[in-house]
Amino acid sequence: MKQADRLKEAIPTEAALCAFFIAEFNEQPGWTCYPETGGFDVLVVHESGRQIGVEAKLQLNAKVAEQILPEHYWLSSGEHGPDHRLVIVRNITEASAGIARMMECLGVHVWAPWVGEDMRRNPETREYERVPRVQFNIRHKLWEDVRCEEASINHGHWRPALPDWNPSERIAVPAAVPDLPAGVPAPVRMTPWKQAAVRVLARLRVQGSITAKQIASEGCSPSIWTQKWLDRAEERGRWIESDRMPKFDQHHPDLFAIALTALQKETSHDSQ
Repeated sequence: MKQADRLKEAIPTEAALCAFFIAEFNEQPGWTCYPETGGFDVLVVHESGRQIGVEAKLQLNAKVAEQILPEHYWLSSGEHGPDHRLVIVRNITEASAGIARMMECLGVHVWAPWVGEDMRRNPETREYERVPRVQFNIRHKLWEDVRCEEASINHGHWRPALPDWNPSERIAVPAAVPDLPAGVPAPVRMTPWKQAAVRVLARLRVQGSITAKQIASEGCSPSIWTQKWLDRAEERGRWIESDRMPKFDQHHPDLFAIALTALQKETSHDSQ
């Protein structure tokens, strides 16, 4: 079977492409993948703070170029974003090779995986079977791209580093990795607003009620909360939860648990 056919069989969807990418990248020391975060299919974050914004497409086309590149006024307005921008595709064909070169000229590298085979024993039949193995060879790419000077010294070859977009501010990283699939149609994205909304709900649960000033202090506009999701409390200026409240705690349980624990500790410390 040709490599292109193997890729189509092993990677039928963008979600599958992202899943293979995330699994391999999370194995790299110091790196963590955050699905559907910061407006990207995947936001990869290094323990040093450095970030890679990733968009995924089965086929390399102009649409993904539009998605990965910032607004045309980005440089002049100093918008926040990741240090590096990356596109992952199922494969780079002869027809799309020119687009890949153009993207690299614009400061965005394009990575595609390859498919090999592993022999694994089926526990039921006890016979060995060929199992597809999808790899981006990320460890090698990171060595070339991120540490190209060392690579050139140690291995006698050189490749341009991932271009640094030098953002004025990096993307806010969630306290917990979102339990979300990446690369799905109409994704549930983890945005700074949702992170703030989770904190508001946690404060509301801990206190029993909340003020508009406290909502604003977490980074949310109080108006949508007081007009749609909260009911007036008996005490003037305070608001309580209603049955109209979105289930932020159920959508992002890990993040909610972290926010809840932090506020409980804060409340306990203040009472001492």
